[in-house]
Amino acid sequence: MSAALFALLSWGQIGAARADGPLHSLWELHGKHNTVYLLGSIHVLRPSDYPLAPAVQDAYRNSKSLLMEINLDEINSEQAQSEMLASALLPEGKSLPQIMGANRYARAESLAHDVGFELSGFDQFAPWFAAEAISQLQLMHLGFLPQSGVEAYFLERARSDGKSVAGLETVHDQIALFSNMPLDAQAEYLISSLEQAHDLPREVDEMVRAWQHGDTQWFTNEMKSELGGDPQLYQSVLVARNRKWLPKIEALLKDDKNYLVIVGTGHLVGRGSVIDLLKKDGIGATQL
Repeated sequence: MSAALFALLSWGQIGAARADGPLHSLWELHGKHNTVYLLGSIHVLRPSDYPLAPAVQDAYRNSKSLLMEINLDEINSEQAQSEMLASALLPEGKSLPQIMGANRYARAESLAHDVGFELSGFDQFAPWFAAEAISQLQLMHLGFLPQSGVEAYFLERARSDGKSVAGLETVHDQIALFSNMPLDAQAEYLISSLEQAHDLPREVDEMVRAWQHGDTQWFTNEMKSELGGDPQLYQSVLVARNRKWLPKIEALLKDDKNYLVIVGTGHLVGRGSVIDLLKKDGIGATQL
């Protein structure tokens, strides 16, 4: 897939938008007897980013069941933790400097140091894990907490309200996304992630504002910037997963109860997005 496919899309191309009032990162689909809401998520938020918009709260209240990328309850299982550790650690005798080579490691080390981290602390870990861990630590330093993310918020509410929660994929699926990448590709991913880390404080504020205002154009442009240079990564991280989720989401429209489906906002914007694939199947989505 070429980077041209990441070009900014008009509202009409990604689905209808409500004409009145503010927009949110929220869409609705209508079956014969029910409504399915698609909510774009930010997986980590700050406590100060709450309360969520009334339209988002209404979508939750109107739904009987929730679907997320994964059921967060799975993450804390002993099996998931063991699989994560096994995938994160490099084989015995291997190290991050060996995998990356002297020049790339020196570059990564300098970039990590610029944002306050010592790369040597990750020398026994796979590059993909070092990239994700540093990003998460940096976000936490900025006040973004996993327990304040959209999924965590609604999972806690669903537990209290007795609503069922399920995942579109498993923890294993998500770990495999990165652990199956060739080590050289992982090394490049780490470098790219660290190169973007310097601008993270500014970008996350922009991201939250865009998410709160349903600015799909901003997210489409961000996907182009972050993944447009690596078509294979764009396909595996976004498009391939969207295609796997599509039959599950379309099946919900045959039910007689309402659902709230929560996935990363990047999965709902641009070509190959869930919204785009639904449109190709003749299913319109209205942005609320």
